[in-house]
Amino acid sequence: MHYFDIILFAILAGFLGIKLYRILGIKNNIINNKSYHEEEPKNNQEEKINEKNNIEKEVENKNDTGADNLKNVDKAFNEKIFLKGATKAFEMIIQAKNAGDKKFLISYLEDKVYRIFEKEILEREIKGETIESTVIKIIESNIEEIKTLDNITYIKVKFLSEQGVNITNSDGSTVNDTTNKLIKNEDVWTFTRPLASDNPNWKLFSV
Repeated sequence: MHYFDIILFAILAGFLGIKLYRILGIKNNIINNKSYHEEEPKNNQEEKINEKNNIEKEVENKNDTGADNLKNVDKAFNEKIFLKGATKAFEMIIQAKNAGDKKFLISYLEDKVYRIFEKEILEREIKGETIESTVIKIIESNIEEIKTLDNITYIKVKFLSEQGVNITNSDGSTVNDTTNKLIKNEDVWTFTRPLASDNPNWKLFSV
């Protein structure tokens, strides 16, 4: 009977030892897994930042290189067709701004640029001035930069032009008229469009 008690206690001790080991092992695994999951968002965030920086370095190129990169993801892109459309848009947007056509502007301008033009229109209205006519002659237009970031393409275009306006006061008197003596202007505009957009139109992103 004495030996039986010893054997029984040994079995119980072994069982308790195994049980305790399993509990401690599970606890350690839980702790380890918790630490891993707590650090994971930080690692993911760093990876996303690095990935974004790498993408920006790879696709942010100028002139021909940028156009080639864009053509790889947008087979329909053509520099000549885009530049022709951008030049026409330049004329139409300036005409609309000088005429105070906010409805037209809001359709083709990003909000930041629209606010700039809207402020100019409001300031002119407060003064009681009206631009009766606008003359625009495009001398030259060139693509300065093409970059794609987060599936949005940005194309910077330089416009060399001659412009003239006829500004009148509320009483109809002439404030300034340069339509017969055009002034040379150099403007750099950036147009933008999401790659996946079904809308073929570009919007003015910055001036």
